[in-house]
Amino acid sequence: MDISLNIILDTLSHYRYESYVELPSDITFNRISILLRDIKNTQHNCLYVCLLSDALQVIDEKPGLFYVCLRDRIHDERETKEYLNNMIIINENLELDRLFSEIQFTFVLVNDWYQNMQDAVIRQRSMQDIITMSESVIGNFITVTDTAFSLLAFTKGLQTDDPLQNALVQNGYHTEDAIKTFKKLKRFDVWMNTGGLVINTDCNIYKYDAVSKIFVFNQTYFTHVVMLCDHRKLTAGLIDLYNHLINMLSFYITRNWEKVKNFDLMYSSLVMDLIGGKLSDQNAVVTRAKFIGIHQHDQFIVMLLSGDNGSDSVIPGLMATEITKMFSHIRPIYFNGQLMLLLHHPDITAFIAEQDMNNSLNSYFQKYGVFCGVSEIFDNLLDLSQAYRQAELALNKSTACQKRFIKWANSPEWSNIALFDTYYTSCMLDQSEDTQKLWITSKYGKMLLELYRLDMEKNMNDFEILYVYLMNERRTTKTANCLHMHRNNVVYRINRIENMLNINLDNKQTRMNLVLTFQMIEYFGFTDNRWRTESRQAADIN
Repeated sequence: MDISLNIILDTLSHYRYESYVELPSDITFNRISILLRDIKNTQHNCLYVCLLSDALQVIDEKPGLFYVCLRDRIHDERETKEYLNNMIIINENLELDRLFSEIQFTFVLVNDWYQNMQDAVIRQRSMQDIITMSESVIGNFITVTDTAFSLLAFTKGLQTDDPLQNALVQNGYHTEDAIKTFKKLKRFDVWMNTGGLVINTDCNIYKYDAVSKIFVFNQTYFTHVVMLCDHRKLTAGLIDLYNHLINMLSFYITRNWEKVKNFDLMYSSLVMDLIGGKLSDQNAVVTRAKFIGIHQHDQFIVMLLSGDNGSDSVIPGLMATEITKMFSHIRPIYFNGQLMLLLHHPDITAFIAEQDMNNSLNSYFQKYGVFCGVSEIFDNLLDLSQAYRQAELALNKSTACQKRFIKWANSPEWSNIALFDTYYTSCMLDQSEDTQKLWITSKYGKMLLELYRLDMEKNMNDFEILYVYLMNERRTTKTANCLHMHRNNVVYRINRIENMLNINLDNKQTRMNLVLTFQMIEYFGFTDNRWRTESRQAADIN
């Protein structure tokens, strides 16, 4: 690797020196050597370290060479600017070997760093690994953020007292206040229209001088790398080191763009953080969701796609483009090597009906031999992680059934779309901790536990009435006899429960899932046992 003269000058900056090289310079060297008396094998891409008197003896015979010289002679009329061209003269009392060792150390340090970064790229290590191995070489605080201003990597071994960057690290993303600052200062215009580095010395955003590289693809703001000059001052040599880092990061960033260029990148960042458990604060979620256009009262569905029997028939980029053309409220996300769709709308049930989404997506998926696992409708993005698991479970169960088709909602056609609601029973049979969380956080688990809580709060028995009614196969008279109630009162209470829970007990799947949820609540002891004794006896008798 070639080392720039600018980097060498940073190494020599603690000495008093005279430079006879036009700066800033794009001159680079691939090796360093002590100037020998035999000058037959000198090379123009080598930096020579020597005494000034030795350099002056060969300068006429070998013009164009570059020297770092120790002054060992008194200045005289011979030392004109033109004659000393390409020389750096050190005016210090030190040994030549020491000077050579310092410069050689810089060569080795930068070369090893560059080779290690190349090895990391080849071995497909993370972007964080590249940033970490750059800490000791660049020596300044660096952050990498994505299109949604979410933190991708930073120099964990270095600290800064810059408020904006500290907030970025603490939150994992730039806050709404930070984004307002960027907009106020019209930084987006600069970032989107600057192909090279952006150097900010106004300190109007950061506390220190800052150097940025913004990666923009197809007019899409994609990745932002920021270096604060908080430990080392801004120099041409530092810029050269930063450019080496950027060159290596560009491999990762370009590769990532090729993977996700057809996907909604701002949604992807938020979804990945939610599924990965990086976000747990409701206010933080609302802030980031608002920034990308998700309204506070929206509902959501997660859809996860896979090829027939797990094959590679899913073409993520093509499908992401085509599906978003079909339905504007669906956002394609590339997660864990798989195409995921996030639908958000204030009234998803109405949207699905109005857009005839069931039949349209089913026809599309059958065309490509694709199965789709679908979560329940949820209204809090903090539930997205569980919704993803719901869609994953439904997808895995459906693809494992050798092209077994199921019905989505009331569609008369057989569908490639698998609802979590359909495979809810499979979830119940698995008593693992992860799957237990799924049914607890499902709509059935939530509605029954909430019903029980309201009973305890208001001294009611709706929970028990619903259980006995279902166990008696919706026979109103037998339910009334078991609970010592009038038949008309049972009818009234059941209608009220249906309205309160927004369910239809005429639906067989709903009844089955409710009964199973009652059993799981009893098995895991989520309530006291007061509702169970007489109710179970009544069910057993009948």
